Amino acid sequence: MAKTDKIEKGGVLSNYDFLAAYQNLQTGIEFDELIKRSSATVSHTAKNAAPYCNFALINKMLSDEEFSELEHLFSSLERTPVIYFENKPTLVKHLDRFKKRGYEKAFEDSWMFYERDVIDKSRFPQVKKVDDHKSLEVFLKTWDASLQSGDPQNPYGSVKGYLDNYRQAWLKFGASNRVQYFIVYDGEQPVATALLHSFEGVGYISNVGSLQTVRGRGFGKLATLYAVKRSQQIGNIVHSLSTEEGSFPNEFYKRIGFITRFTGIGLTKQ
Repeated sequence: MAKTDKIEKGGVLSNYDFLAAYQNLQTGIEFDELIKRSSATVSHTAKNAAPYCNFALINKMLSDEEFSELEHLFSSLERTPVIYFENKPTLVKHLDRFKKRGYEKAFEDSWMFYERDVIDKSRFPQVKKVDDHKSLEVFLKTWDASLQSGDPQNPYGSVKGYLDNYRQAWLKFGASNRVQYFIVYDGEQPVATALLHSFEGVGYISNVGSLQTVRGRGFGKLATLYAVKRSQQIGNIVHSLSTEEGSFPNEFYKRIGFITRFTGIGLTKQ
């Protein structure tokens, strides 16, 4: 994968440019399209109305005209307006203006990056990459079974609404390094999953889960670190994932080598 100019020149991607890269790497997977406006880039998903799939990424405060333009766009898409931005002083200081426009904080993502130098590879033979339709269905079934509503370690709820997205994503991109799906096995039993997205030097890990019956045996950690190592091997510059600050997954990833570099705030119009 080619790296962005920003990575090649400085070795570090700004937080905003990282979020823009994230929008691009999810287009065709979780997002159907990106709609460019002068003030924002809007992610839109036709089959999923969740705010995580339909939001406007901004890097500066909006004028009244820009608010109106984006709100009109969301209305035309039959979506509730959601504004998303890096949690930084130049934007947070304007929260009162957002509130006057009817926006309230809906969620805050913790963007985490792997920082350790050494990865234990001793259990890597337990991991297999999805390479055909049969193993794809094993991946999806295992991921679905690993993330159930009511699980205290899973703040996200059921993933059934996302299964077809990830089936289609593998069919479109599985032959390249754009997406790589991994299954962890305990003997012959599939017990955990992870997915690596790659785009212009950005490695992003998602779909991590392990069956409740095997929790505490290191399978989720193994799946995650295998994806990190693969991201390193194919030349990505950053190896990242997102959680909600203070959640169980957030604390879990901190323990295995990730740090929160910044958070992103999602505001929804009430």
